[in-house]
Amino acid sequence: METIAACYIRVSTEDQTEYSPEAQKRALTHYASQHGMRLAPKHIYIDAGISGRRAETRPAFMAMIAAAKQKPPPFSVILVHKFDRFARNREDSIVYKSMLRRQCGVQVVSITEHLEDDRMSLILEAMLEAMAEYYSLNLAEEVRKGMTEKARRGEFQTAPPFGYRVSDHQLVPVAQEAKIVQDIFRRYLSGDSMAKIARWSQQAGILTHRGNPMDTRQVKYILENPVYVGLLRWTPQDGTPLVAPGEHPPLIDPETFQAAQHRLQANAVRFGRHARPAEERKHWLAGLVRCGTCGRKLIFSHPHYMKCGGYAKGKCKTSQHVPVRLLDEAFLAQLRRDAFCATTFVIQVIPSKEIDSLSQELAAVERKLHRLREAFLCGAETPEEYKTHKDDLSSQADLLRRKIAQQDDSQPQTEVRLRQSLTTLEDPDATLEARHRAAGAVLADCTWDKEKGLLSLVYDKSPRN
Repeated sequence: METIAACYIRVSTEDQTEYSPEAQKRALTHYASQHGMRLAPKHIYIDAGISGRRAETRPAFMAMIAAAKQKPPPFSVILVHKFDRFARNREDSIVYKSMLRRQCGVQVVSITEHLEDDRMSLILEAMLEAMAEYYSLNLAEEVRKGMTEKARRGEFQTAPPFGYRVSDHQLVPVAQEAKIVQDIFRRYLSGDSMAKIARWSQQAGILTHRGNPMDTRQVKYILENPVYVGLLRWTPQDGTPLVAPGEHPPLIDPETFQAAQHRLQANAVRFGRHARPAEERKHWLAGLVRCGTCGRKLIFSHPHYMKCGGYAKGKCKTSQHVPVRLLDEAFLAQLRRDAFCATTFVIQVIPSKEIDSLSQELAAVERKLHRLREAFLCGAETPEEYKTHKDDLSSQADLLRRKIAQQDDSQPQTEVRLRQSLTTLEDPDATLEARHRAAGAVLADCTWDKEKGLLSLVYDKSPRN
């Protein structure tokens, strides 16, 4: 009885010495002819440029397995050039070979690794599978090491981000896209939400490099990507990002980028990950006031009430059901008292990445001053050299202290910001979005306790856009 064979051909991008698909096909066809097998053209399965680590990522492989499960199977043998073409993962190799052999009556045969049908062949086949998996894992580890080292040297090695193209392995700005990136930062720092920026980009017909409209996630990725200030970021398998200076021209100045990071961080602290954009809220206080019992945000409830979002989902025992008008009046009354020095109010600091960075720089300069003094006391520095270096480092430290001090705030300065916010909130022509943004710009926390009839405001010490 004639034996009908299928063949599986896989070529990955990992090994430049392996046979091409055409060379593998010729060898498999020749083997089938020499051993009296008929190779059905429709059962020649090829995965080109695909790793053998996972079976489910290889479409031709999965199509072959599906064909073998037919009753009866259209072939009784699968020919491969080497067993590592079938799989480079021992688990996949064992699972699929066992399933083919026991459920389908189909054998997998390597034309270059001849195995007899005996117990020693089982051991040899297991060794070949283990060697293939070791090669794959070791190669992947070496590739990761190489990419990590390239990242440390600031070499570019991924697809170009929006705003750039690649030329001679370097990022080159794309003028039209660069302007869009700058507009995104400008709009965000002027108060637009990421959702509003995404809608603006969609209305303008702006597409990503993959040809898709921008969404909120892509806007956030642009705002957080240090590539736009001349840095390259690489995240290896351990999840710890590496950031190194690149050789490409920046599109955004460091001050603008840091301001965007501060607003992103502050908004994440205040509103959480799933907050509704300000322009989509049904009342300017929605999303700003928290439940005094469970800490969740109060949501707008028709026709004119606010209630705990946790209570609405059965996660809080207190509804906090209160007319919006009462909250509105209580909020504005407290803000007026605080803005015009009638009370001593609570201020909270939301950590700033810029202050952290400046503090780290200052600590580094102070360590240098300490080491310089030790070097002078040991005679490694002359008095003249010591004075010159000490004056230079002291000037750097003083400048950093002034920058940190500029980030600080006091109650009188906060009062000025409260008055500015109050002006917008009391303006009858101000939009709901403008009022929400004005209140959110000064708030670190706001809670409502219905049982006590108390609305508590805590102000953010750091001014924000």
